[in-house]
Amino acid sequence: MKSISEVVGWIVTGIYLIGVVVLIYWKRDTLPSLGLNEIGDFLAGAFGPLAFLWLILGFLQQGRELNLSSKALQLQADELKNSVEQQTIMAQAALQQIESQRLSLEFQQREFERSIVPVFRFDVASRDGGSFGVPVSAVTRLVNSGQEVSQVDIFFEPDIGGNNKFFVPIARSNSSQDLVFSFMWPNADITGTCSLTYIRSDGKRITENFAYSIPAESPFVRIERVLPVDHAT
Repeated sequence: MKSISEVVGWIVTGIYLIGVVVLIYWKRDTLPSLGLNEIGDFLAGAFGPLAFLWLILGFLQQGRELNLSSKALQLQADELKNSVEQQTIMAQAALQQIESQRLSLEFQQREFERSIVPVFRFDVASRDGGSFGVPVSAVTRLVNSGQEVSQVDIFFEPDIGGNNKFFVPIARSNSSQDLVFSFMWPNADITGTCSLTYIRSDGKRITENFAYSIPAESPFVRIERVLPVDHAT
């Protein structure tokens, strides 16, 4: 589609050429007597204004095209900005979805862990031997109120009466196992550590840490949890 300035340019050019033709017709008698340089001067003078006119029109046309190009670039920039904003929103939504899935997986993992873990505690059961310097036989009961596990190893450091290890092949759910200790009635309180390892139903070997104490005034073997569960492979 032609611009208004281009249409005006062609109209002006047509009118001007008609005027030049009319002028040449009026001067037809004198043209043959003109020299080549004079004819050149005539043509330059006749068509110079047209060249200047189209130079101006071309400049204006370039200005309009540059303006249109600037608007097109601005539209592209706006579209790109909108696209970036949309992509940002989509990325944020994706991150929120990933975070939601991660939290859901963590919750499922925790629920699964709770469904297979045992719950161990040590209860003081009984004791034989009632005076200082005599052998003592103390019973501490290992109670599992959680899920069944296997290959339960119980280690004491230092040992109690020369015994530092007990083994329970299977600790069933809601079951108990008596641990019998034989030692001399101590003349001072005894303390130490106790580690309990087992294999869960998912095949993982787990270690739980406890501390034990044997009071001199009442030498029962008391075992209490002091450290969190250590999940081993």
